[in-house]
Amino acid sequence: MKRFSLILLFFINFIGNIDCASGGSSKGTYQVLDSVTHIPCITLQADIYLYLTYYTTDGESDVTVHIPTTSTVDSSVSSCDTIVSTSGLSIKSQLLRILPYHMDGWSIDFAFTKDNTFRTDNEKQYALFQVNITANFASDPTSFPNAKDSTQHYYVHIDPNDISDISTSIYATSGNAYYCPSKQKYAINKDSKYGPYAYILLQTTTLQAYQTGVSFGQKETCSSDQSVTDMIPIIVGSCLAGLIIITLAVYLIYRSCLPEDVINLVNPESHYNYENAIKIDDEDDIAHIEL
Repeated sequence: MKRFSLILLFFINFIGNIDCASGGSSKGTYQVLDSVTHIPCITLQADIYLYLTYYTTDGESDVTVHIPTTSTVDSSVSSCDTIVSTSGLSIKSQLLRILPYHMDGWSIDFAFTKDNTFRTDNEKQYALFQVNITANFASDPTSFPNAKDSTQHYYVHIDPNDISDISTSIYATSGNAYYCPSKQKYAINKDSKYGPYAYILLQTTTLQAYQTGVSFGQKETCSSDQSVTDMIPIIVGSCLAGLIIITLAVYLIYRSCLPEDVINLVNPESHYNYENAIKIDDEDDIAHIEL
């Protein structure tokens, strides 16, 4: 029995390590509520990583920052109707500001608009056009050693003649939600004349701006995750089949570990003497079983 317990424990651990579901990664949920209706106008669900370059006393250094999923929304700055001034433009927007948990002085702004400058199909769509990061390196000298500047701002430079990858990738029809479960990495700044480099990675993402209801609208899947074949039923079916096979294997191993006298107690007819086997009557070809 001890050997069986060890085998069973092995299979339980094996099953626990199988990522059968598509939602293996955790994600944060952030909402901006309308001050009058208290209905969310922006909802963002995502797991967020930042890839930042910062200046040091002897050059540059690169760092990866994971935004805790327990981070909160700065309701005093976030807005369902505001003007965002950036790169010499004033853009009518909706703004979400996230305050990373236990990261003093850090913030991330996500600005959405229907402005046709960002190819929103005559304002029938909304797009994410600005991501602005305030990084307070002085808050954690151990994670950001030798930082030359205590604070660094990273932002998307807006050029109406050269729309950023973020704006041309993260958008949806008004009333619908943008949905992208896979990892997507976008440049916030890749031109050194606007400061050090910065990138953002989003995964398991569902977002909707200009929202008018408490739940997401119809989901529009990002191009990288669009597929003719829906893999979810295949994955779930494969996992169930695997669990059945593992369960059967555990049972057979368990049964093989049992002493013969225990098996006879469970099923006394599972082992019987050869002399009690089936005998064939040669005369009338009728089988008799001696019990």
